[in-house]
Amino acid sequence: MYASVHSVERRTAVADLFVAHTPPPDGTHWHSLKDHLAATAELAQRFAKPLGFGELARAAGLLHDIGKCSDEFQQYLRDCHRAAHQGVPAPRPRLDHKSAGALMAAEVCEMVVPVLLGHHGGMLNLADVGPRLDTAVDSTAVREALERAKMVVPGPVPSAEALAGEVLALAPTELDADLLIRLLYSCLVDSDALDTERHFSPAAADLRDDSVALSAVWEAFERDQRQLMEGSPDTLVNRVRREVYENCLAAAELPPGVFRLTVPTGGGKTRSAFAFAVRHALQHGLQRVIYAIPYTSIIEQTADVFRNILGDPRAVLEHHSAVEPDDPEEETERWRGLACENWDAPLVVTTTVQLFESLFAARPHRCRKVHHVARSVIILDEVQTLPLPLLSPILDILRSLVTRYGTTVVLCTATQPALEGNSRYLQGLPEAREIIREPSRHFRELRRVNYRMEPEPWTWEQTATAMRQSPQCLAVLNTKKDSLRLLETLEDPDALYLSTLLCPAHRRRVLEQVRERLKAGLPCRLVSTQVIEAGVDVDFPRGLRAEGPLDRIAQAAGRVNREGLLPGGGEVIVFRPAEGGMPLGPYKTATAHAVQMLSDLATDLHDPEVFAAYFRRLFQDVDLDRHQIQHERKKLRFANVASKFRLIDKDTVAVLVPYDRQAVEALVTSVQRAGFVSRAAWREAQQHSVAIYRHEFQKWLADGLICEVVPGSGLYRWLGSYHPVCGLSSEALDPADLMA
Repeated sequence: MYASVHSVERRTAVADLFVAHTPPPDGTHWHSLKDHLAATAELAQRFAKPLGFGELARAAGLLHDIGKCSDEFQQYLRDCHRAAHQGVPAPRPRLDHKSAGALMAAEVCEMVVPVLLGHHGGMLNLADVGPRLDTAVDSTAVREALERAKMVVPGPVPSAEALAGEVLALAPTELDADLLIRLLYSCLVDSDALDTERHFSPAAADLRDDSVALSAVWEAFERDQRQLMEGSPDTLVNRVRREVYENCLAAAELPPGVFRLTVPTGGGKTRSAFAFAVRHALQHGLQRVIYAIPYTSIIEQTADVFRNILGDPRAVLEHHSAVEPDDPEEETERWRGLACENWDAPLVVTTTVQLFESLFAARPHRCRKVHHVARSVIILDEVQTLPLPLLSPILDILRSLVTRYGTTVVLCTATQPALEGNSRYLQGLPEAREIIREPSRHFRELRRVNYRMEPEPWTWEQTATAMRQSPQCLAVLNTKKDSLRLLETLEDPDALYLSTLLCPAHRRRVLEQVRERLKAGLPCRLVSTQVIEAGVDVDFPRGLRAEGPLDRIAQAAGRVNREGLLPGGGEVIVFRPAEGGMPLGPYKTATAHAVQMLSDLATDLHDPEVFAAYFRRLFQDVDLDRHQIQHERKKLRFANVASKFRLIDKDTVAVLVPYDRQAVEALVTSVQRAGFVSRAAWREAQQHSVAIYRHEFQKWLADGLICEVVPGSGLYRWLGSYHPVCGLSSEALDPADLMA
């Protein structure tokens, strides 16, 4: 017995010699490998247990770094520490510390293997896992680590039977297996990163804990909502908004699942959806609210609304490519930067691009947040904008999150697509419950515009004449080329213009001018592309919309008589440009269906059922899985899925433009002095950049219209002209920009 105890003590002492990480820069404490495995396993299990796979996560945590106990890797860590003290670059050998754990995992549950192999570099395609392990078996370092594993692993690895039980419960199909592996991967990489951060930067780890409880979010929101409703006049619009809000509170008591929130433009959709989500999360013990918006042009507006309501900036995490920190060193901004890594916040306001590209990603930094998406309330604002070529995989992963992982999804729009049920064309979501008791009545009551369909094509001169007839008028075209043609024909020196030829800072200023002019009753003619259609809060008395997809026409109409103050209603003219262009693909197909439906005089664009019928017809004519994502998922080809799944399917390059010349000069100077582009600089650059297609970029780069700010940085600057109204132009070089 004494020998047995002595043996255990010896193994423990040997295990304590192995380390996972070097000391932090200002410390001397090495990070024990045994402690790191234990802490990672505990965290991963805590994340995964509510989702039904706590044992799988614990196994992954226990095994993920056992390859570090080889002599080779321990020497590498000592070399890194020595280099840090000497002020020289650390060694960068290609050491494999992942295969040993993966080989051990293969003996108990193959599903854990790709998670362990990818926990730093990203998950591989399943077909590449076997050859990787076959090669690793011959490695001396891997064999050495496997021999020491029993001494190092802090506690028993869950049995094969326990792990198989979780897999059978959650992954009866190949697609279910794909999502389970993604969630398991997320739990592991987040836990690994959090424990590593706790070692290297305990202050950052402590800062993560300083967020706001969801109950406090509700208290602040309810107080603000009560004040708003008490101070609002008794108008028809406000009565509808109150009824929508009350319907949302009542529906929040219902069990988790899929919900529709069908509200006409101006019906208080944003606040009411938020009220439903927070109350529903509190009622059913869900983790957080994720408010996903399709356009960065309106995300800041929505996040600001919530921040103003809630008062505490840490109650709202705004995560998208264009967010710009006020002061990267300020504590709230540091919290935001940390929370963006894994979405550990009560309210996340993000883009649908960030949400779905993370769900289908394969790299650790994109996947850390995925486990926090499960058991949350996901609000998909303007849900009709989900890209049709990716609709099948998107709906499939949402369906699994709802049915297997306790997530609630809210489909939020005035133009509801038919996303439920199954047909030969679409495997949709589970049956959705409508939050609003009588949505059609609200659309009738808030009938604020009169549609007029022009039977004959209009020339640009006819379109310009129609705009001149009203001092305040909006025109929405299908392409940038068409919008510029109309603006030129209009010959109005005071006209305003909006498209992605303008950088975000310029677009924001244009919208400020629009609102100022409309409010003051001044002339305001705005020519725009579709960039204005969803969520932009402007209110014109008259609107012109080129023939396009049916939901886009309705969205454009939502910018007309938005507040319902015109006695006879606003006017929306739908016309066909005689010389107009049309985006190809699903957009053109959708337009054809819209034209066909609008040719029937009985089509009522104030009836929400019209849009459901329109989308059902459209789904029959569009490939809803153009890139065969579902096939790749069934084969567990994680790397392939990540490379193919792109919500914005355009090969573009962003270039800095001189809209705000002073801000751009300051940014360029700071980047050139630093010699690299910091995270904060990239975010600031987003506000002053325009995206151009790569083939145009290559041509203009060769022509000298574009230069790189710092060689190799990937940050480019536009040297051509930038029009104060129309934005980016390649007509001429600006001599001032060519001066040294």
